[in-house]
Amino acid sequence: MKTSAVGGNSALFLLLWLNSLCQTESCPGVCVCYSEPKTTVGCQQQGLTSVPLEIPIRSQRIFLQNNRLTVVKSTSFSSCQNLTVLLLYSNNISYIEAGAFYGLEKLEELDIGENSNLRTISPTAFRGLLRLHTLHLNRCGLSELPVGIFHRLFSLQYLYIQNNNLQTLHNDTFVDLANLTYLFLHNNKIKALSENVFRGLTNLDRLLLHQNKVSDVHPRAFHDLKKLTTFYLFNNNLTELPKGTMDPLVSLQYLRLNGNQWICDCRALSLWDWFRQFKGSSSELECNLPLNLVGKDLKLLNRSDLDRCPDRSHHMQTSIFSTKTKLTKLPTTESPVRESYPKCCQSEMDKSSIIFSKEHVDPSSYNSRQITNNPLKEKENISKTKFQEMDHTKNSTHKQRLNDAPIGTYSSTLDQSLDKLKPEFIENMESSTAPTKKKKKCTKKPKSDSQCLKANNSTSVKPNLLVLPIIWIWLTMC
Repeated sequence: MKTSAVGGNSALFLLLWLNSLCQTESCPGVCVCYSEPKTTVGCQQQGLTSVPLEIPIRSQRIFLQNNRLTVVKSTSFSSCQNLTVLLLYSNNISYIEAGAFYGLEKLEELDIGENSNLRTISPTAFRGLLRLHTLHLNRCGLSELPVGIFHRLFSLQYLYIQNNNLQTLHNDTFVDLANLTYLFLHNNKIKALSENVFRGLTNLDRLLLHQNKVSDVHPRAFHDLKKLTTFYLFNNNLTELPKGTMDPLVSLQYLRLNGNQWICDCRALSLWDWFRQFKGSSSELECNLPLNLVGKDLKLLNRSDLDRCPDRSHHMQTSIFSTKTKLTKLPTTESPVRESYPKCCQSEMDKSSIIFSKEHVDPSSYNSRQITNNPLKEKENISKTKFQEMDHTKNSTHKQRLNDAPIGTYSSTLDQSLDKLKPEFIENMESSTAPTKKKKKCTKKPKSDSQCLKANNSTSVKPNLLVLPIIWIWLTMC
């Protein structure tokens, strides 16, 4: 009886040994397999385009880096439930199927970095990896981290997402990562840090955000980073930090803020005050403005250097007429009343009206290279030039008459002298009231006052109606 029992035990032991031997010998042909210190399958640098099918199910570590893998299927590692380390970096992976890592509850380290064609990752790609403590996603060409991608990864301690194309970070992206200590986000294109972007990172020790495009930081962006000791934010687009932004960083020892566009005026006072009580090591903060402080270290300035504040008040322009003068052009004198109406809404008499400057204008200031298309304005300019060549006594008399009226045209007595001038002189004259603003184009058929004002949502036509009788009476008196 005892002999049969011993024989049965021996047979069972032999069967188990043979089974383990078969599993060990099932190592893929292009790979190297060994059992010490952990059962390992090494298939790196073999030019593989897909994951081998003969991987032993007891494997604890699988090395597949530096190959040509393009897809990680949902069945690639489904039988390897003892897996603790999976290296897939430096491949051509562009797609990871849903559930590709499902069931790998013992997985502790996953490296899928340096796959530049992996532009997007499913929000559920890492679900169930409850023991994962290291995750590499660097150099993957990622443009976004989807909401919930790190859901329930409570054991994660090291997260590497540097050298991607991230532009934004959603609020609560890292909210479940209470045990995270290293977060590397440098060399991306992140532009802003919102209020809850780092919420939940209560044990974070090292945060690298340098070489991004950060220009806006919410005052409470760092409110959970009380254990942060190393913070790199250099080479960004920062000009200032809101008051209180740095206050939560009570454990900070190493800080780099150089390579930004700091404005060293009253807006930098809160940061200057914070540095007064900061006991750690810091880089220089080179001033970019104002000019007298360019290149100086903000930390070393006196408080009086930062008293200057920008004038943020808005001044209203109160002048009725524009007086900006350009070369070879006269000052413009547009009526503010008529400026709001398009030309097609004004009568022909009103279109030819002109407001004169009370100062004598040299005719040489006219630009002879520009020719107006309005014959009435050409006659006005010519008669004004002729008018200035008259006798000084007569000139002053006519000038007084013209300046007394706010809006007027030349009288018929002046128009009679136009026939004596040479035609080529008429063609080369430019209107002295060429507007500096573009006017709205008129339709072929002139609009009536009621139509035009209706189109412009106006409720009054009194300015135009009053001008015409005044001009007519003035002409009659002349």
